[in-house]
Amino acid sequence: MPVRLIVMFACSAVADDAADSPIRIELFEQFASFTNSNHPDNRIGYRFHEHTPLTYGDVPSPAAAVGKRPATDAMLFSARPGVKTFHRRVTEDGWIPQDWTFHLAPVADGIEMLLVVKTSDVGLPEFYGVQQCFRLTGTANEAWRQKYARTAAFSEYDLWRDSPVGKGLVSLTQALHEGSLKLFPAGKETVGCRTPYGEVLDTRRSGGHLDTLEFIGAYRARMLWTADSGLIFRTSADKKWSTGLFWERTTHLSDHHPADCLHAIVNIGGIAPNSQRVLRGKIYWLAGSGEMLVQHWREDFPRLEGSGAEHNDLK
Repeated sequence: MPVRLIVMFACSAVADDAADSPIRIELFEQFASFTNSNHPDNRIGYRFHEHTPLTYGDVPSPAAAVGKRPATDAMLFSARPGVKTFHRRVTEDGWIPQDWTFHLAPVADGIEMLLVVKTSDVGLPEFYGVQQCFRLTGTANEAWRQKYARTAAFSEYDLWRDSPVGKGLVSLTQALHEGSLKLFPAGKETVGCRTPYGEVLDTRRSGGHLDTLEFIGAYRARMLWTADSGLIFRTSADKKWSTGLFWERTTHLSDHHPADCLHAIVNIGGIAPNSQRVLRGKIYWLAGSGEMLVQHWREDFPRLEGSGAEHNDLK
């Protein structure tokens, strides 16, 4: 079994993992695009930056600690064989100026990711939720989207288009709920769920009236339940392949609209001026069931399933 990111990077093991990875990464101005030699004729897309953030709370003082990892973690990660690096200076209206650097490392079961967020003279409040977009576009979406993603195996829109008339729609999208895999309902309505971390934040920012925040995010995803973690994934209709997305400090998950995609809102906030935060994430793409993908995730991030570990910085 390849050495995973949860341990310190052993150079020889990491080199072997990169060399053995079937994943190839291509970077564009706003997107990354991934192919897998073991799963040909499928291309997955990823959009790093879209819409405006969800915000709440105060900016920490310059002396406040944010629990960030040492900068050496990012240096070690960026030096790994096969890593692709995407940098973006965020300055659009509605955003506090900041720098993002994504490092993406191909491994045997997907892509390990590290995000470094650096603030300037203005820090980020305790909740600064940014949406990450995992594109599973099929042939049913607009042609321009297929430049970055064309994944017939994981496209719900393709599956629904080709479904016999009168047959009910089938969902491929799942998250963890009370220790088990739970399907999102099949339909084009944008739906989602909170994580326990997101529930804490939403309870706080709604003044204890969580029911007033039924719809979340740019596409107003209707919140259905609370997931055990920030992991969201799909398994192909034939159950032969699975793919998914996970980021630390994920607050909300949603699917669809207008692209055939999955979303994670990630809280990068709680950073003082002229400071930084380092977050881990991973894209999974492997042969096997959703249960197998979840097992890989549990090995990679053993502390983060229903443990409340991500609530520590809110106390």
